[in-house]
Parts: sequence; C-alpha cells; structure tokens
Amino acid sequence: MSILNSLKSMVGAGAPKVEVKLLKTQATMQESVKGVATFTGGEYPATIDEIVLFMLMVEEIKEKDKTKESTDKVGRITFNDYVLDPKEVIAIPFQIKIPKDNLITSEAIKHFVKIELDINGQNVSGACEIKIV
Repeated sequence: MSILNSLKSMVGAGAPKVEVKLLKTQATMQESVKGVATFTGGEYPATIDEIVLFMLMVEEIKEKDKTKESTDKVGRITFNDYVLDPKEVIAIPFQIKIPKDNLITSEAIKHFVKIELDINGQNVSGACEIKIV
C-alpha cells in the first residue's frame, strides 16, 4: 500500500462500509440472537485491528427534550492486522446475548445491535434495530 493511500484510509477517505443484519428482529432479555456483519472495502486498503459488538439502548426523555444513550459491550473479535482490500466483501456471523439490564422497547426506548470496525485507529460502524419484549 502506498503512503498516500495509507494516509487516505487513516483519515477515513473512501472508508469501508459496515452492514448489520439480525436473523430475528425481536428478542427477550438474556436471549441469544444471531446475525451477520458484512464489511465492504472502501477505495483504499484498510487494516482492521478489531471488531466490537455493542448493545445500544437509546432513551428519549420528552420532558427534558433530550436523548440518553447507554451501551453494553457484548463481544469483540481481534485481528492481527488483517487488510481489507478495496471493494472486498467479508461476512462474519455473530451471536450476542441480550443483556438482562436492558429496558423493554417502547415508544421512548429503542435498542440496536451496533458493530464498530476499528480501522487504523478510527471507528467505522453500522447498526440494526432490535425490539426487546
């Protein structure tokens, strides 16, 4: 990889894309849910250091006109400097367990499975909504 391309990928130019798909769109607390994370290379090669899986809960507080977010790290995959080539597509299946302290989904509370791809010290992410019942 040329120095220019390496610099471009480090600042996020032509960054890879992350897509998250779950096999189920609703689950109960402490249920295991399977999904697939698909990574598509950007314009330049990018070195993947790790993949981190999160359970994200977003609560809309209408009285204060605010949004509160909380995350639980539910998984991590560490790579030994894997280089994602331009336009390369890799799909990695995963399984997470819904944390027991999440609130049930409502009009004000939404849940997402979020995947962050740590590339050259930057985070590229994707998320998929899940309903906790």
